[in-house]
Amino acid sequence: MSGHRWNEFGEIVVRRMGQVKPGENLLILADTKTDMVVAEACLSAGIDAKADTQLLVIPWRASTDTREFNETTVGTIHGADVVIGLCETMFVEKKSTEIARRNGTRIAATTVAGMEDFAIEGIVDVDYEKMIEIAKRGCVLWENTNICRVTSPLGTDIHFLMKGRPALIGDGMATEPGEADFFPGVSMANAPVEETINGTIVIDGNIPPGRLVEDPVTCRLERGVIVDISGGVDADALEQQFQESGDSIAKHLCHFTLGLNPRAKTTGHVHQDEHVLGAVTFGFGSQDPDFKGNVPPCKVHFDVVLNSPKILLDDIVMCENNKLNPDLGLGGL
Repeated sequence: MSGHRWNEFGEIVVRRMGQVKPGENLLILADTKTDMVVAEACLSAGIDAKADTQLLVIPWRASTDTREFNETTVGTIHGADVVIGLCETMFVEKKSTEIARRNGTRIAATTVAGMEDFAIEGIVDVDYEKMIEIAKRGCVLWENTNICRVTSPLGTDIHFLMKGRPALIGDGMATEPGEADFFPGVSMANAPVEETINGTIVIDGNIPPGRLVEDPVTCRLERGVIVDISGGVDADALEQQFQESGDSIAKHLCHFTLGLNPRAKTTGHVHQDEHVLGAVTFGFGSQDPDFKGNVPPCKVHFDVVLNSPKILLDDIVMCENNKLNPDLGLGGL
C-alpha cells in the first residue's frame, strides 16, 4: 500500500480514533513486529495535530506472556493522555495499563499487519456513522433481552441471560478518559451473566494466537466456564494456549461480541475476523470493567470467532447468515 494511504490512515487514527487535541501527550506504541512506515505516519499525524507526540518501540511479546513491562515503558504509558497502540503485543490487559486508564489515559489500538486493506477500508470506505447507529439500536435490543441463544449448523447451541448487563459499542474511538477501544470498528458487545452461560460453541473461524481453524473446535461450557474442548489438532492447540497462560480464569467467558463492519472479511487476522458483519466472538479471561461482569481478575485474554451463527433474542432472530434482521430496525448495512 502506498505511503499516501498510510498518511491518510495516520490522520484518521489521530484525529478520529484517538480524538487527539492540541497540547495532549500522545504516545504511539509499536513493537518490533510493527511496520515502521505505519508507526511513523501516526507520529507525523500527531505532530501535525500539535500534540506532544512520542513514538516508543517495545520488544514483541506472545499473547501468553503475562510479564509486566519495564519501568521505562510503564512510565511512558502512565504519562500519556492518549495511547495509539499499533503493536501485536497485548498491552491493554497489563496491570500497569489498567492503572493508567484509571488515571484517565485513553487508548485506541489496532494491529495492522495482515489486514492492511481493512485498516483503511474499514474506516474510510464505509458509512461509519450508519454502523454506529445500527450498533446503538442493537444495544437497546440486547439490554431488553432476557435470554440470548446462539446456534449454528455445525452444532453451536449456547444460551445465557443478557438483561441487567450493559451493551457496549466498539466504535474504535477513544473519546472519554480511561476508555480503551480497538479500530477499525464497529462491533457491539456485552458480558452475559456468568452463571447462566451453558451449552456448546463450535469454532469455525479464528482461534488463538490468531489463525483460522482447519477443523471446527467444540467447546462445552457450564456456568460460564469451558469444561471440555474437542476436535482434533486445533482443539489440542487451543487447550495448550489456555494451559500455557498459567491462569485458571482464562477459560471463563467474559464477553459476547457481534461484528458489524461490511468491509471486513474472514482472513485469519483476528481483529478483522471479529468485525465481519454477523460474525460472533466469544472472549475468555480478562474482562474489561466496563462490562460490569463478575469474572475474577485474569492476566490473559483469548478470543474465538464463529463465522456465521444465528442469534436469537427471546426466540426472535436478530442475525442469520451474516444478515441483520431489518424488522428489528437493523437494516442498512
